[in-house]
Amino acid sequence: MTHSLSHNLTKSARNILLLSAASLVLAACGGGTVATPGNSGPVTISPPVSPPPAATVIDLVPVACSTGTTLTTITVGDSEIEACAIDKDANGAITADLTLDPNIGYALVGPTFVGVDGGVNATLTIPAGTTIFGASDDGDDYLVITRGSKIEANGTAANPIIMTARADILGDVDPINSRGLWGGLVLNGFAPINACDTAVAGGSANCEKTGEGASGKFGGNISNDDSGTLSYVQVRYAGNQLNNNDELNGIAFQGVGSETQCDHIQVHNNADDGVEFFGGTVSCSYMVLTGNADDSLDWTDGWTGSAQFVVVQHTDGAGDQGIEADNNGDNNTLTPRSNPTIANFTFDSQNNGDIGILLREGTDARICNGVITGFTDGGLDIDNSETLNNATSGTLTVESVALDNPTNIISGDSDETFDAQAFFDNGANNAEVTNSLQDGFFPGPVELAVDACDLSNDPRVLNVDYIGAFGPSESLANSWATGWTFNLLPEVAASCPIGTTETTEVVNGKTICELGTGASTTLTEDVRLTNNFVYRISGAVFVGEDAGGDIDNPVAGATSATLRIDSGTTLYGTEGEDYLVIRRGSQIRSNGTALAPVIFTSEEDVFQTAGFDAANDRAQWGGLVINGRAPINACDTAVAGGSASCEKSGEGASGKFGGNAPEDNSGNLYYTRVSYAGNQLNNNDELNGIAFQGVGSGTEVDYIQVHNNADDGIEFFGGTVNVKHVVLTGNADDSLDWTDGWTGKAQYVIVQHASNAGDQAIEADNNGDNNTLTPRSNPTLSNLTLVGTSGTDIGILVREGTAASIVNTIITGFNDGGLDIDQSETAVQAVSGNLNFNSLYIVDTGSSLVSDGDSDAELVAAFAAGNNNVDGEAQTPAQDSTLNGFVPGTNELAVTSVDPSTLDPFFDSVNYIGAVENANDTWYQGWTLLVTE
Repeated sequence: MTHSLSHNLTKSARNILLLSAASLVLAACGGGTVATPGNSGPVTISPPVSPPPAATVIDLVPVACSTGTTLTTITVGDSEIEACAIDKDANGAITADLTLDPNIGYALVGPTFVGVDGGVNATLTIPAGTTIFGASDDGDDYLVITRGSKIEANGTAANPIIMTARADILGDVDPINSRGLWGGLVLNGFAPINACDTAVAGGSANCEKTGEGASGKFGGNISNDDSGTLSYVQVRYAGNQLNNNDELNGIAFQGVGSETQCDHIQVHNNADDGVEFFGGTVSCSYMVLTGNADDSLDWTDGWTGSAQFVVVQHTDGAGDQGIEADNNGDNNTLTPRSNPTIANFTFDSQNNGDIGILLREGTDARICNGVITGFTDGGLDIDNSETLNNATSGTLTVESVALDNPTNIISGDSDETFDAQAFFDNGANNAEVTNSLQDGFFPGPVELAVDACDLSNDPRVLNVDYIGAFGPSESLANSWATGWTFNLLPEVAASCPIGTTETTEVVNGKTICELGTGASTTLTEDVRLTNNFVYRISGAVFVGEDAGGDIDNPVAGATSATLRIDSGTTLYGTEGEDYLVIRRGSQIRSNGTALAPVIFTSEEDVFQTAGFDAANDRAQWGGLVINGRAPINACDTAVAGGSASCEKSGEGASGKFGGNAPEDNSGNLYYTRVSYAGNQLNNNDELNGIAFQGVGSGTEVDYIQVHNNADDGIEFFGGTVNVKHVVLTGNADDSLDWTDGWTGKAQYVIVQHASNAGDQAIEADNNGDNNTLTPRSNPTLSNLTLVGTSGTDIGILVREGTAASIVNTIITGFNDGGLDIDQSETAVQAVSGNLNFNSLYIVDTGSSLVSDGDSDAELVAAFAAGNNNVDGEAQTPAQDSTLNGFVPGTNELAVTSVDPSTLDPFFDSVNYIGAVENANDTWYQGWTLLVTE
């Protein structure tokens, strides 16, 4: 039976290019008193972005094969396929220039050489949209460009060139597990190498080497040698093992010169390395290396080119190093020494791979602007004495690299004494982080905060101002990888993500997916919420099973999980019993951005239900609770505070929290907004907007808002978590509350009360049952702007034994006073200096210091003892606030500030009081809802 493969290739071609993206930005303004700066009108949810059209259908069996090819019958099991096979001579060589037809699929039958090394040269021209496949069952089909010959493979983003296996054409591959189905692509050049088959000088004309897989000779003395062009080219399912020693790489650059153009290339699911550079000087940019079984990017034999904008993604069960870098394994000192520049890369092993970057065997390199995450055996490793000498001397450098791996630095695994941790720490702008990558690859707040290295003196690469493979303006819908890559970027899913249930409901073109079952639901697998859907929280939803308070001895059998939420994603609750809890040992990764925050809100807000009042509505759903294993002092049983067994049951049946891990990591919240929550579950429990219950300092919290919560805005129940850029507006009880031994830090906090709601801006406790319990609440706060109204209570109420250091703070508009201290144990902290205030400006409160007969003397003394504190009410004449919104005016600017970075390195160094420096400081605008009355 003879088959025409046009139908099968249609399926394959569609799979090649199927890629789409969605972005969701929710901007809200309900009524005249609530606004998102820069936006107005009701809640809007943008519709999904349509995917690009499928690729043009290619018929393998045209009316006639093009010149230089022959119609060939290929046996497949008991069937036969007809296709155009590329002609070659008896030695397997193409000895004349050949141009392929993009409307025909071409077969490689056995090893195919373009030109003859030392003989005739030829050029193979491959137009955009051409498909070439290895035809054999044994996988011994591969393509070699010999020295002096060229490949001109000029694909485009809309029509990439595909080099793949016959099984892919037939639709019989597994995109996750299929590998080694054909050979691969080899380019040989005359550029210098250091691994010579004979005893000659490295880099000389006679220094040449025989390539793997009988791929011919490479190397020479022509640094600017030109092997042609690879642009928008995919190599898929290659890497066949030709013998016991040789597995072919997806693309092997063997002594390839700098005049060779190499950009927009992908190697997917190769059985050996994705791309390997054997010496030479070639530079490549915009590289995608996915699912390769060995190393993704490998170099040896003296490569001195560059690679910029590189994505590595490992898949389940495959992948060693993201980079394996050598000079020469037989003699680490040979020259020319490997010394490439690797810049702007994002490597994600997805917890399946070995080491992010392994530098060894004498290589030099400049490595900068990178993100490495998910490598189970380490992010960075340096081996062999010659390599370590290079690191010490400064010829091997690592700069502006962010690491997020179970173990980031492998140190002490070599015989030599070398402090790899110190080497990394001393590199400019290197950081160990909790990544905030958007959609798996695009930079979030963490990555954008890392300064890029200066590449202006390296002509091989572009000098850009960001780390990672993608820039801050790129996204799924618009990036250099969009449209031409295979199985890399998430597609617009046809159904709701795993862990959610699809409904028939739609809001503005987006399907609503249900998270939870309406009762209590526990997620025991990782769930990723993409922004092409809207999510309804149904009932109490718990992420993970409680792992207990002992980080070294978690509860046996407890399953942890991570909830990832992409930027621009909206989640909402319908009823007051709908809320989200992150249990101990699990994580939330809420990765919003300034342009596309993650939004937790109510059904009324999403649908703009008739009667919805954005300025006054509250308690329309539950809220967000994060439970951690950091120390607390309020134990349900008679045990020592801060011990592994000191745990407490959270409000609203939200589970246990507390433990023995101050640096516990519950994930991150970036640009995340919680609105209209705080339902009263019973007579005792109202949920806070965000409850941080025993949350550790490993948790990253930056740019969060709680708006119109019926209880407190945020409350810290013990723990050590730190926060920056916090906006708390219109909350009915206290805006910022702490108790149970919180010892974290906060900088840049805005509180704005509504006229009809709000108690204290800050209500601060140690422990209400026993004011002396330890660990004692003792946070440090800097740069607060607390704005009350005539109907609200006290600016800052400190009581029940708390200690604290509060600096650079503006308190204005609180009807019952600016600052109050209650209870004798709190007074003790003030007298001992553990409760102190510096650079506070209290104005327009009627009474700056509350005189209520409780610790009044200690309050006055503590305020007087602080540096630069100003009681605006006591001035003659009394001062008024000159705030313009939250921007400080003349009176606020006159107050001398404290540099908070001298208190703790967590704090940014500032020279002003309040949360906002000046009118140009707009960090709180655009992603928030602000009460404008």
